Amino acid sequence: MSPQEDSAKQPRRRGRPPKQQADQPTMQSQQEHSKPADEQFAYTLEEDQLSSFSSFLQHILRHDRVEIARVADELDVSENTIYRWMNGTSQPRAAHLKNLIEVLPEHRDQLTHVINKTFPGVLGSLSTGMQEVQKDIYRRVMELFTTIVEPDARSWQITQAIFEYLLLHFDAQRRGLAVTYAKVMPAHPDGIHSLCEAMMRGNYPWPYALENHAYLGSTTLAGTAAMLQRMQTWNNLEETERLQVEVDAFERSACAYPVIRAGRIGGVLIISSIQPHFFADPVVCEAVIEYTQLLSLAFSEEDFYPFSMLNLRPMPDLKWQRAEISRSYVNRIIAYVRKLEISRQEAEIHVRADMEAEFEEIGRIQYEKRHSKEENLHTK
Repeated sequence: MSPQEDSAKQPRRRGRPPKQQADQPTMQSQQEHSKPADEQFAYTLEEDQLSSFSSFLQHILRHDRVEIARVADELDVSENTIYRWMNGTSQPRAAHLKNLIEVLPEHRDQLTHVINKTFPGVLGSLSTGMQEVQKDIYRRVMELFTTIVEPDARSWQITQAIFEYLLLHFDAQRRGLAVTYAKVMPAHPDGIHSLCEAMMRGNYPWPYALENHAYLGSTTLAGTAAMLQRMQTWNNLEETERLQVEVDAFERSACAYPVIRAGRIGGVLIISSIQPHFFADPVVCEAVIEYTQLLSLAFSEEDFYPFSMLNLRPMPDLKWQRAEISRSYVNRIIAYVRKLEISRQEAEIHVRADMEAEFEEIGRIQYEKRHSKEENLHTK
């Protein structure tokens, strides 16, 4: 019998009750009526009566009504459903368990642990919904490769076909994904200093097509993938952790894989997702490799260089680069066309080379300052 029931059975005392005693039940009653029934029950259960999953869910959600509403909205369930999970009177469906990890990425590791403890094998048996690469894209690429005579047109058509298939495959619900090809820049006497973004397709919040072709150096995910000659992935990190690579706008996870033919590199395919841990799925990573291998058919033999020629340098912050390129790129091309009386395509080659040299110097200064600052912090 609860304390409230005990007090109800006692005889009412005569006389005027103190104001504090009279007001308090009214306030409690108003608060209780303002809460869903399941929320009230969630807070009355003892901790040792709950599963690890329900206990952890209470721990991270019980004091934040706004967050509970957000989670319910993201999962497309009612708020009362969340409260029932918290108080252990209902169990989530397998799909909801997987989606809950995506909705609460900051608790991913602990949430995965308690789900595996409470519902053994459920996460392992879940299908991510990601299918393998379909043979239709292989047929399309081979058709383009064997029928288009002009190299530039063939390259453009194959790249477009692969990018469109990849976007539809990886982001059918249009949550936010971008695919970019960065090609190696022409070699200097001491090697290749950077990659340059050449083509891109994206779903919101990324633009549909590439607007400003930034340079990717040794401090980027693409540069690391090129130098190590293998796939590199990045997932969203806590703000307190040090980033090892430059991260572009909107990215919460990314993957980069070198485009190779006969042991030579032509560039790097980069896929950026707004979803954290998108590339934790091995099916996704295997698909990235297949799309990259197909992409190698888009380019000519002279577009590939020995890996030994890579001598990538640090480049400036990507946001700064895009702003600078947007500000001056077109005017520089026009100036070259007028000065040398050459075509726009020829002028772009000159401008690209000039900006690479300028950005490399700026990147070197920024890199040295950053490392000097870090060394000073370590010595203190």
